[in-house]
Amino acid sequence: MEILNVQNLSKKYGKGENATLALNNISFKVNKGEFVAITGKSGSGKSTLLNILGGLDIPTSGDIIINNQNIYKMSDKDLTVFRRKYIGFVFQFYNLVPALTVKENILLPALFDGRVISDEKFNKIIKSLALTGKENFFPNDLSGGQQQRCAIGRAIINNPKILLADEPTGNLDSRSSKNVMKLLEFYNKKYKQTIIMVTHDMSLAQKAKRIITISDGKIIKDEKNNFKK
Repeated sequence: MEILNVQNLSKKYGKGENATLALNNISFKVNKGEFVAITGKSGSGKSTLLNILGGLDIPTSGDIIINNQNIYKMSDKDLTVFRRKYIGFVFQFYNLVPALTVKENILLPALFDGRVISDEKFNKIIKSLALTGKENFFPNDLSGGQQQRCAIGRAIINNPKILLADEPTGNLDSRSSKNVMKLLEFYNKKYKQTIIMVTHDMSLAQKAKRIITISDGKIIKDEKNNFKK
């Protein structure tokens, strides 16, 4: 079942001779439950693409259809609500609120959405994140890996249709990186969570079931990962 349809997407920064075409007429589809890695060299346009997919940046042209809704035909208000309900974000720099505890950070999107999360569901999530006993800790009391796992918990608390991860292990050591990738794989496999992950690290991209390679704003390769079991 199709969850995402990207149609003729372009993004241009600047004007005239100084204009830069970050994305050049990109089109692709993603099915529910896929784990897709978007890779390419620095400056290839992969992070720009992820930001536009998540409604954080506006395309110059093209359409993005998520869950049968064209997100750039929405008003700003409707897009904000849609993004909060249907899209989860995991960033390289965690973006946790320092003054909030682990529990409060994870529950924040649900609070904004007026949802009440049961203790049973929260405890299940905190266990899957290997953060049991850390619920009342603040971000500065956690390791980098623990902070990123907290950020993943915040991203999935509203059961998003799509989880977008931008270099999710970029600030982590190798051990923490492996733990974060195992967690993403777990959510993809057990809960059929659709994941689109940007990474420049091909060893991490190999964890995905499909790899899209971008160069100079264009898709140059889109293939299933035959090495992924």
